[in-house]
Amino acid sequence: MSSETGIAIGSEPLSASIKRLLLDRIVNGDYGPGERIVESRLAKELEISQSPVREALRDLAAMGMVEIESRRGARVRQPTAKELRDVSEVRSEIDALAARLAAPRLSADAMEELRTAHSDMTACLEAKDYVGMTEADANFHRIIARESGNEAVERVFSQLEPFARTFITLTSPDVELEGILRQHGGILDALVAKDAGLAAERARAHQRSVRDAFFDTSGAVEKFLNGSDH
Repeated sequence: MSSETGIAIGSEPLSASIKRLLLDRIVNGDYGPGERIVESRLAKELEISQSPVREALRDLAAMGMVEIESRRGARVRQPTAKELRDVSEVRSEIDALAARLAAPRLSADAMEELRTAHSDMTACLEAKDYVGMTEADANFHRIIARESGNEAVERVFSQLEPFARTFITLTSPDVELEGILRQHGGILDALVAKDAGLAAERARAHQRSVRDAFFDTSGAVEKFLNGSDH
């Protein structure tokens, strides 16, 4: 398979690789809300059969990222404002729990990973690379979820993170991000100090700040849902 497809042949099932590719394209805005994802076209592009593409789309439908209609195929699903608020609320609690559990467990290597992700966010914001910034942001929180040592936390985080990141990537230019970015430094400081309570408090407050910035301050979510940016 061509390396240009972004599909790696390794230990994971082919459908999982395709799911990852499609998630990246949706999150980065390559496939916009309401846009069709044509099984046959994607299979031809990747030089594979339609079966693993179909399986990947079913997994994405279960996550709420696409919707599949009989005889009409798959489309990128546009979430409702309530769904986005609900995801934000759950993320604030999941991230708080992850930080609380991770604080006493973090290794020196994990700390370095977090510092790198934080630096990447700063560099991307300065370059106005909003896709790169949200990828680095997601990686920062993913590391904390991983280091929590709790598989349920990791699983819920992985389900919610792409759903939220899609609209954040597309609406970031409308939002003041410097303050939100600085909050990651506060979370990192609490984790370095191994202060579980403070890490949890700052992680929760951070997610709520993100919610407020996108919903209540900038109106970015309303613009996204109304399609004014597309």
